[in-house]
Amino acid sequence: MVFNQDQFSLDVWSDFSLSQSKVEYKDIIIDRKSKYTVVAFRISELTEVKKLFKELTTHNYFRKASHNSYAYRIKQENGSIIEWKNDDWEQWAGMCILRELQREDATNIMLIVTRYFWWIQLHNDRFKNVIDACKIFFEKEKK
Repeated sequence: MVFNQDQFSLDVWSDFSLSQSKVEYKDIIIDRKSKYTVVAFRISELTEVKKLFKELTTHNYFRKASHNSYAYRIKQENGSIIEWKNDDWEQWAGMCILRELQREDATNIMLIVTRYFWWIQLHNDRFKNVIDACKIFFEKEKK
């Protein structure tokens, strides 16, 4: 490919897809005693979301957590993408996760950020921690 002087090229990252069916990073961030864990599932159908989330929350660690916020993106055969988020009472956390999935152009994945809250208010830092947990997850998975 030849470029003229006035042209430029963008480095485009191809769709991110999970290499394993489940990936888990416990206590990926600890901030003022709040602990964040990230779990990702490879999914291909909407019916898997509820099943996998229910399966995850049967484990004590996740059932006893303060919040299990998640988002998912599923690419359909026609190329359209179904996406959704759930805050689990951690207002705006689901949207933070969904935005990170969109930035990475990640499809066929459900990403769950679990928070154990220890009664120290993090205020807006909680959003930074959710976003950072997602970014750390993607960094580790791209290696």
